[in-house]
Amino acid sequence: MGKYVLSKKIGIVLGILTIIATLGYGFLYLLGTSLGKALNSEIDTSATDRLTLVILTGLLIVGVITGAGPFGLNRNVWRIVYFGFCLVLGICLLIIFFISIGALGRTYEFMILCISMMYFLLGYLVRKEK
Repeated sequence: MGKYVLSKKIGIVLGILTIIATLGYGFLYLLGTSLGKALNSEIDTSATDRLTLVILTGLLIVGVITGAGPFGLNRNVWRIVYFGFCLVLGICLLIIFFISIGALGRTYEFMILCISMMYFLLGYLVRKEK
């Protein structure tokens, strides 16, 4: 088996999962805000709508970088950057999992935990050149 074959496969799958999770959370967010506006909620959400859309766009970009990143692992600098990228995202998603316990539902919380563990695995595989 060649260098980084397993990293490429896991990176593509993880990128797709990250994009699906982002779109799922975005759908839940838009559904919740739409229901709040339909039920004449008194809360003004115009400021938080922009922030949430920026966060969702950032997560989509992270998913694309995760899926496309393993194809540049033959360069030493990108390998170091991608390892740090995977490590930081794994830690951040693990923190998000603990913060969101009971808030998003078991399915999305479990998906966040699995994606976090897969980022740690991807970082390990990149480090070991597998």
